Amino acid sequence: MSDSRKIGTRAPPRILLLGTFAVMVDNAEVFLPTNAQRVLVGLCIVGRPRLPQSRAALAERVWAASPAKRAQGNLRTALWRIRQVDRWLVSAAHDQVRLGPLVRVDVHESLAQAERLLRQEEQLERDDERLDPLTLDLLPGWDEEWLILERERVRQTRLHALEALSSRLLADGRYGLAVQAALASIAAEPLRESAHYALIAAELGEGNYAAAHRDFRRYCELLWDELRLTPAVGFQELLARHSPRRGEVPLGSG
Repeated sequence: MSDSRKIGTRAPPRILLLGTFAVMVDNAEVFLPTNAQRVLVGLCIVGRPRLPQSRAALAERVWAASPAKRAQGNLRTALWRIRQVDRWLVSAAHDQVRLGPLVRVDVHESLAQAERLLRQEEQLERDDERLDPLTLDLLPGWDEEWLILERERVRQTRLHALEALSSRLLADGRYGLAVQAALASIAAEPLRESAHYALIAAELGEGNYAAAHRDFRRYCELLWDELRLTPAVGFQELLARHSPRRGEVPLGSG
């Protein structure tokens, strides 16, 4: 009998790592102690999450400062507590452990959305235009060393995806959403030049020339104040290419 039939009609377990940590079982949040949380996070984001990990490697990673024997004891206790909450969350056999195959993880879904946007597929899925999964950081406030690089990898992928989404929406003539996607990238990294370029391109596409020039000036001031740099020449070329010529009367005027 397949796992999906064994679990019945209840909702699959869900682990939330973007913005906060939470475990949802049958659509209700459940409590897990800190060590159990750390084990689930390690299974979700380190290495190849859907493949088994050795117990020894997982214990060493999560409890790097502890002796091996104590770390492995901590892992056994954490796994027991996780399975007491829901037996579908992890699968453990012999010297290996893995995330349960039915478990949904929000950061996995966010990265899958980002990958679709970055591949420039012909058709976006319905949820690919949602900004929320692309704007939340991975477990902010957690300071585990093994988490830092993964947090930055997720962050950079999301920023590129937001700009790709803005570009796709601009090409489709959906200017308001294109502006929102660019602004979301700027909010995450205010000095990011490609995000400001996406914003100004969307504003110009909509015909909001004054807004484009205003935001360009603001970016110039910010970049100079913070880094003593000036924007790339491409900004000026973009503005010149799309803005009306000086003295030109817009169509429909008069």
